[in-house]
Amino acid sequence: MKHIFIGHDPRESLASIVCKYSIISNLPVNEEDISIQFINKKELQHQNVYYRKAFISEKGQYFDTIDSKPFSTEFAFSRFLTPGLGRMQHKDGWALFVDSDFVFLENINKLFDLADDKYSVMCVKFNWVPPEDERYKMDNVIQTRYTKKLWSSLMLFNLNHPDVKKLDHKAVNLSTGSYLHKFKWTTNNNIGSLPVEWNFVPSVTTKAVQPKAIHYTKGGPWFEEYKDCDYAAAWIDYLNSVPKNFILNHLME
Repeated sequence: MKHIFIGHDPRESLASIVCKYSIISNLPVNEEDISIQFINKKELQHQNVYYRKAFISEKGQYFDTIDSKPFSTEFAFSRFLTPGLGRMQHKDGWALFVDSDFVFLENINKLFDLADDKYSVMCVKFNWVPPEDERYKMDNVIQTRYTKKLWSSLMLFNLNHPDVKKLDHKAVNLSTGSYLHKFKWTTNNNIGSLPVEWNFVPSVTTKAVQPKAIHYTKGGPWFEEYKDCDYAAAWIDYLNSVPKNFILNHLME
C-alpha cells in the first residue's frame, strides 16, 4: 500500500481538494494500492498525536510557541507526522507528503517507483532562498528564509528507516522548526534526490523542464490576485473537472 498525505488548511480547502483530485485523475482505473488522506489538524488533535502550540497575530499570522518564529499553514509541522500515520496502517513501505498547493499531471505511481531503500527520505533538493522582495507569501503571511527551502513541500518517507522512526509525535510536537524543516533528524547522505519535474515551481524551476507536478508556492489561482499566474490553466482545468459532490463531500469532512 502506498500512502499519500496532503497538507490541509481550512483557509485553502479548495487547493487541497483539487490536489487530491489531480492525483486520482491520473491513476489507473480501479487502482486499489493507494491511500490518500489529508493532514488535518483538528483530526490529529482529536487523536492526541498533534498538540504543538501556536498563537495567531492580529494580522492572522501564525507563530510557533517553541521558537517564536512565523509559519504559514496549519500543517507546517504536522506534515512530519506522515511516517507515523503511514505506519499506523502498514509497518513498512513508503509514504508521501505533499503541500496542498500542488497539482499532479502524471500517474503518481511513477514517483513511488523512484523510491530507493538506502535513503531515509527523498525530495527535490532546491538551492533557492526567497529574495528580499518576496518577504510575504501569496496569502500575505511571512515567508521564512532558510537553507533547504521547499525541500519539505514534497517528501517521500522510507517508513523502515531508523532516522524516519525518530519522527514520532513527541519529536514533531516538541522540536524546533529548524530541526524538522532542515532535516536535522537525518543526515545529508540519507536524503535522496527526486527529479525536479515532480516539484516544478514556476519562476524557480527552469521552463525547460516538463512538469509532472506543479507547485504554486508563489501564488495559486484559488486566490483572486493570482488567478492569472503561470500555469494557472492546469489548476483551473482540474477545478472545472472536479465533480461537485467530490468537493462538497470533502468540505463537509
